[in-house]
Amino acid sequence: MKKTVWIFVLALLGSGTGRAGSGFNKAGRTALQFLKIGIGARPAALGEACIANMEDVTAVFWNPAAITGLKSGEASFTYTKWFGDLHFSSGAVGCRAGGAGVFAVHYVALDYGQIQEALVSAPGGGADTRTGNLFGGNDLSVGLSYAAQYTDKLSIGLSVKYVREKLFTYASSTWAFDVGSYFKTGWKGIRLAMSAQNLSRPARWMQGGSESQQTFELPIVFRIGWSIDLLGGDDLFLGGSPDRHRLSFNMDAIHTNDYAERLHMGAEYTAFNLFMLRAGYRFNHEEGRLGFGAGIRIRSGSLLLHLDYAYVNYDFLDSPHRISISVQF
Repeated sequence: MKKTVWIFVLALLGSGTGRAGSGFNKAGRTALQFLKIGIGARPAALGEACIANMEDVTAVFWNPAAITGLKSGEASFTYTKWFGDLHFSSGAVGCRAGGAGVFAVHYVALDYGQIQEALVSAPGGGADTRTGNLFGGNDLSVGLSYAAQYTDKLSIGLSVKYVREKLFTYASSTWAFDVGSYFKTGWKGIRLAMSAQNLSRPARWMQGGSESQQTFELPIVFRIGWSIDLLGGDDLFLGGSPDRHRLSFNMDAIHTNDYAERLHMGAEYTAFNLFMLRAGYRFNHEEGRLGFGAGIRIRSGSLLLHLDYAYVNYDFLDSPHRISISVQF
């Protein structure tokens, strides 16, 4: 087992850095870009290095296999004021269906707000091409996820989602799939995970003409990740008690069909099962590389409330603040 784990880790390091510095990317070839926005304050604070270290309902947006960590029911909601006065929100509700596995429903929405209509040239020959009319646009994803634990260590999950993008009078919609696996090695708190997102036929915007010119691929995202608990157990490298202090380190390697390979790293410290501090870094990103945040847990009767906040630093764009609220019931 130990040898297998370290081979996996070395392969991950190699896959994440082998082409990151090559400068090669395929930007601009995919549609429905909102599908690549990281969802949840906790993953954002971890530099989006999370697929092997999350067992809550938010996992449906990253690795559907990890929702097998739900012991009962959970609901989670996130809101972010995105760039250019866009409004980004998401939500998920999941529950365990006995021995049959775990089910979850989820949505993602991006609202463009009101945009001023403008023509290519002003009818009267002036410089102002605005017509005075307003139009809007929005993106939407609605889905259903299912995951089951096939052994005491291995879980596999699947998501089916309907995605739609609309701007002015133009719209495109299609169905997409996510798949994932989640493996607990049982040694030194190490977990391994893989996921593939947005598997679908190309999206079509306009009818007529050459089909190859009127369709665009979705942003397909492949992730492979690992996580290790360093502090918070007698069998861990730094020992300690899980009820007092815990420390974990995560790493994800990402391959997409519209950019070069990327590597994400993040760490999380938990004190007395109440307070969490997080930080992460995304390599080979032009913006939004550094993230950090915090979280708190509040118990009220049979309910457990999680409040999470994340700040991701952007150099040239407005740095977004993410807020997530989740309730276990």
